[in-house]
Amino acid sequence: MTNTVTSEGVFSGLESELLHILESTEGQWAIVIESLDGKGFLRLNADSPFTAASVIKIPIMMAAFNHARTGSLRLDDVITMTIQDKVGGSGVLKELHAGLGLTLLDAINLMIVVSDNTATNLVIDCVSIEKINEYITQKGCVGSRLEAHLMKPKPGGPYNTITAEDIGLLLKGLAQRTIENPGDCDTMIDILSRQQYNQKLPRYLPKDAICAHKTGEVTGVTHDAGIITGPKGKFVIVCLSQNLDDVQKGDDAIGKVAKWAYDLLN
Repeated sequence: MTNTVTSEGVFSGLESELLHILESTEGQWAIVIESLDGKGFLRLNADSPFTAASVIKIPIMMAAFNHARTGSLRLDDVITMTIQDKVGGSGVLKELHAGLGLTLLDAINLMIVVSDNTATNLVIDCVSIEKINEYITQKGCVGSRLEAHLMKPKPGGPYNTITAEDIGLLLKGLAQRTIENPGDCDTMIDILSRQQYNQKLPRYLPKDAICAHKTGEVTGVTHDAGIITGPKGKFVIVCLSQNLDDVQKGDDAIGKVAKWAYDLLN
């Protein structure tokens, strides 16, 4: 992948600093950083498609809230989990008994806060893959698509894909409270802020920084995307990777990129 970088404002002329942070990981990266205070932006390979991993759960959540607001479903609708619903990977529902009832909002919380894959699939079934993709397209995303349930890829693909630009667009809409009902935006940001996997974007941030985010990882891939608020600056940041030999180095690089951006914008 040939790196394509654009920048403006406080990031102008500092592209080499970002690339230096990433080079030790020996993988490919897509980065979007955008100040919500008008201080500037940076985009690295922003339109390149990457394996979605669990970052696809951001647009799934947003589509669910959208359809709950328009009346096609309700956040307090009760879902009954069957044994067939249970899938592997992250989460806790796979450890619980079949026949368990939980609300759609419960499932959304589990999908984001502990990245529960079984909960994610329950949310997908409530909304439908078709409607989630319609939502993604309607919001202006051009390189992201949900192709299959989590942990149930179609044989030979296609696979769930995202771009840093698309996820940045969705997060910016949440942060500015414009993409959905303002109260729903606040609720979704609150859910993202309770994320329990904090070894990436928040890794090197000061304790007073607020990070509302969603991680993702599969073999050779580590992602994190969120909204970071400091005392003097607020920004959206999306870090996507692929072909990493050591994902722990990738986690560390994401933390360093977030701290680098935080210091520049605060």
